[in-house]
Amino acid sequence: MKNLTIIIPFLNEQDEPRQTINSIYQTVNPKHIEIIAIDDNSKDSSPIPIRPEIRYIRNKERIGVNGCIQMGINLCNTDYICIIDSHMRFPQDWYPTLIDCISREPNTAWCMSCMQLGYGNMDLSKANIEYTAASLLLVDKNKNPNRPATEILEPKWMKSKPEMEYEVPCILGANYFFSKAWLDKIKGVEGLKTWGTEEPFLSLKTWMADGKCKITRKIKIGHKFRNSAPYSTQVWTMMYNKIYLCKTILPEDLSNKLINFMAKDNSFKMAMAEIGKNKGIIEKDKAYYQSIFKVKIEDICKKFDMWMP
Repeated sequence: MKNLTIIIPFLNEQDEPRQTINSIYQTVNPKHIEIIAIDDNSKDSSPIPIRPEIRYIRNKERIGVNGCIQMGINLCNTDYICIIDSHMRFPQDWYPTLIDCISREPNTAWCMSCMQLGYGNMDLSKANIEYTAASLLLVDKNKNPNRPATEILEPKWMKSKPEMEYEVPCILGANYFFSKAWLDKIKGVEGLKTWGTEEPFLSLKTWMADGKCKITRKIKIGHKFRNSAPYSTQVWTMMYNKIYLCKTILPEDLSNKLINFMAKDNSFKMAMAEIGKNKGIIEKDKAYYQSIFKVKIEDICKKFDMWMP
């Protein structure tokens, strides 16, 4: 019986999606999982393996990684969901640990350790640099005034702790897993455009809805690091996502302060124009989140020693 859906969005990744899928099937029995591989209108990606456990979708037009992730969430028919990038390598015995974590804590947003691959090495057994989840800056007190938007609502890699499982402010590493019921409750990444802000969005919503964010270092997933992405991203959409997060899930006074920090960015006016077009949707989403949130952002900041303006 399948109980886990793995969502893999990709764009112009050449042979990496195929190798990622092969890595999955080399380490888990196919009867337990379903893969939803979403090609976001690639120009140079290799064919996906033809298997009954794989649902392959090719978008006629690009909708961005966030759109692909939400598409996968909506299509999922299993109890649990894992969301990964398309350039990953899996270790042995990851599946039982993942199922144990999520079955114990279905209201937790989980991430796994991220082992650096790439730069000439794609052998997971030789990876020796481990990245573990993230701290979350609402705004950097010492922010660079010439880069205001990049210092707001940005996850930053944390130093590893000796424990193998612990709470974190924010998931990070492109290897996240959840119960389907929890993702549906917090509305996944609905509302976000193209790319960016998904980790702070999912993490803050989870904490505010009285869930938790945790890392398990028992699973160490190889992740290909690279100098640049094989696709372009419109900067204004990344700005839009941060403003959308502020307006839908944060208290109005804090939201306004963070948005004011972003106002000097070159893409701010374009992002705000789009926010204005979606005012009705934003107000509806905000009302929904207010109905499910139980924890104040101030309490989260205090818990993790995050500075609030």
